[in-house]
Amino acid sequence: MPLDSIARIVGSRTFQDAADDIAQRSLTLVRDTSGIVARLRANRSRMAIIAYGDELNSYVGQRMLELMRAGGDTVGFFRLWPMSGTASYDSARVVIGRAPTVIFAMNVRPIAAKGSIALPDSLARLITVTDSAKPTVLVSLGSPYLLNQTPTVKSYLIAWSGVRPAERAAARVLLGWSPVRGKLPIRIPPAYPIGAGLTVSDSTLPPVKPPAHVIIP
Repeated sequence: MPLDSIARIVGSRTFQDAADDIAQRSLTLVRDTSGIVARLRANRSRMAIIAYGDELNSYVGQRMLELMRAGGDTVGFFRLWPMSGTASYDSARVVIGRAPTVIFAMNVRPIAAKGSIALPDSLARLITVTDSAKPTVLVSLGSPYLLNQTPTVKSYLIAWSGVRPAERAAARVLLGWSPVRGKLPIRIPPAYPIGAGLTVSDSTLPPVKPPAHVIIP
């Protein structure tokens, strides 16, 4: 393939549809003990998305935000970075305080010369405290091991990557437009073995049909 043709070919509708399909089938709902994901799928609502990623992913959470809003949810948004300090976390708490439901979209991934693959401790605490106070969904757009730092979180969805198709897939699941059938290819100690994963089927909870005027990216 000529190098100057890669963007055109890989960016074609056929390739994008294939990427969306792979992302959708890989989504894994590890935990939903309070039925928060099921409730989000059933009704449009008001929520906050708190996104986190490093400087190489400046758009983390944006595709989720766009699609959730297009689907009819009222969504506040705040972005945190590895270097975010007290003022940024205070601002995130303000956004969280205004919303009855919170989605944390976390892009934690391996980076060369980085000593650890983990959430900042302050962010892990924020997730845990928020989850104890109101309906919260933790969405991993990268490392599947975020439960190690947030073991009490009630709803945990793994999208595996911070790429656009993965964010779209996560949003479609939360909107009720797609089923969830993914299974873990790895263990998440101590509770989740290889093959774990909840199934949310279209046959039991049909996806909401988007309004005709809504263009789905």
